[in-house]
Amino acid sequence: MAEQFESRPGDDWYALVSVPRPGSASLGKAVTLAASIIIVLIALNLYAPGSPTVLERAFASAILASLALPVWLWTSGADPTIPFMPFLTVIFAYNFALPVFLLRKFATGLFKPPIPEYYITLALGYSLAGLYCMFAGYYGPAKWLFRPILPRFNLQWRDLRAVKPVALILALGGLFVSSSNVINLLPESLAQVGLFAADLSMVGICTLVALHLTGRLDWITAAFLWGFLIPIRMAIGLGTGSAANGLIVGILVAMMFASVRRSIPWKMMALGTVALFILRPAEAPYRIATWGGRLSDASVIEKARVFGNIVYRITLGGAVPPQALIDMAGMRLAQFTVFGEVIADTPSMVPFWDGESFYPILFKPIPRFVMPDKPEELSGGWFGHRYGLITPENTTTSINLPQIVELYGNFGLIGVIVGMFIFGLIYRLLLEMYIHPGMGLGALIGGVYVSSKLIDIGSATSMIFGEIPWSILFIALIHMLMMAAELDTRTLGRIGSEGIRHA
Repeated sequence: MAEQFESRPGDDWYALVSVPRPGSASLGKAVTLAASIIIVLIALNLYAPGSPTVLERAFASAILASLALPVWLWTSGADPTIPFMPFLTVIFAYNFALPVFLLRKFATGLFKPPIPEYYITLALGYSLAGLYCMFAGYYGPAKWLFRPILPRFNLQWRDLRAVKPVALILALGGLFVSSSNVINLLPESLAQVGLFAADLSMVGICTLVALHLTGRLDWITAAFLWGFLIPIRMAIGLGTGSAANGLIVGILVAMMFASVRRSIPWKMMALGTVALFILRPAEAPYRIATWGGRLSDASVIEKARVFGNIVYRITLGGAVPPQALIDMAGMRLAQFTVFGEVIADTPSMVPFWDGESFYPILFKPIPRFVMPDKPEELSGGWFGHRYGLITPENTTTSINLPQIVELYGNFGLIGVIVGMFIFGLIYRLLLEMYIHPGMGLGALIGGVYVSSKLIDIGSATSMIFGEIPWSILFIALIHMLMMAAELDTRTLGRIGSEGIRHA
């Protein structure tokens, strides 16, 4: 049947994402990868505007060079799963290494005093140690101990007559929820339901991208996907005032592209890096205008237009010099400065937290309508006040709590070492549940979607990991919807065939 997937073994999607490209593990590829990283490091150390110390350069360079490990393990096939760890390492390097070479002052704010070099050096050294502890948990032998007891999700979506229409409905339905005031009208107890409803667009887009990359999407739908659905979803995300909400769509698409094509889209990621250094500085004036300002009640279209005007003025309009853009974006990206501040003040001025910030994660699986008074995730407020990152009278500004900083704030260096190892192990076990022989298209979509949630290493642990059980349930519900649609399609097909025979 022309509109059905070809009859293929159940593990075909696994073979697609796990079998490396021919020649990807060759000596030439290894030399090219090593040479590319060396060239980038030389350029940063010689020509970047920042002036870090020798030790700071060494730690930051080591973090950037560490990207070669997950990239090589994945491209060579030694890591037979989706490219989650290469993408995560890129994000880690953006936050804990790249700004070292770009910033001319290591401070947590424009008007804050510089953090002493000693604590910046410690922050970078601890970050490097934490990164390799995460690698040890992700790639190490511990995962083999848990593999026999892991549940395996087999989410076979086979019938294109059902999969494509449902994916389009999910994408358009999620866009409607994201662009309307539906979420704001929901009571607090159902706010999470609204957020997942908005995420329907992410799942729909992810499914359509997978179909297109495997040649199972007609050109009209493909044009609609790339020309409308993806740009609009990114614009809606940027309209929230957070560059991350828009860029996460690009990360999701790039991860799906890399998974299916078995090739990391470096050009797409380079374009995303340029966009990041433009969108980050645009956040501040945009938030002033739309978060309680004169445009707080404006439509999504109007907010998107305002954001576009700000981006134009600070770039082509020449309102902000290029170096100022780099400084502003670098300061917003740099999480090692926050780490240095916490190391300097803990425990000399602020006692170790002893697990206080992890407490809310215990209640995350409980819906708020069942437990209305369950503890809220308020780390963005108390963390900033506790360390003087925001003034006491400021009750509206929120400061992100990076997970590696949170580990140190709770338990010191031992927390970083053990905690990052556990995080790496959790990442791997979650992917093993989705990516395995016989997984099906639905499991690939689920693995990429759940991975996109874990990419946000700059937010508190309970906020990110607490959402994972609900994300798993969310994908399970979509699988049930897809199965119902496929059953209806097969039933209608049989009825049509019988009618033709009787006629």
